[in-house]
Amino acid sequence: MTRPIIERAARALAQSASGHDDWDALDSQHQEAIIRDVLAVLHAIREPSDAMSRAGAEVIRNLAVSDTAAGYQGDAASTWRFMVAAAMNER
Repeated sequence: MTRPIIERAARALAQSASGHDDWDALDSQHQEAIIRDVLAVLHAIREPSDAMSRAGAEVIRNLAVSDTAAGYQGDAASTWRFMVAAAMNER
């Protein structure tokens, strides 16, 4: 089974900082601090930029051809928010 995305991101952040995979050797307080950092990043990127919404709209446009351009962008932004919110709750 795949690890929750928060844990995968925390492990990647720890490895980036240390240069090697030492997640299991870290004490629980250090692990929780890194997880808080990951959550802070996810909160910061939860709202997509206009460019991201437009890019996502291209994907959605291919799925539902009856919507307007603004509707596609709104759907893309909502999809992003729901996916990130689900990731933040996945622990």
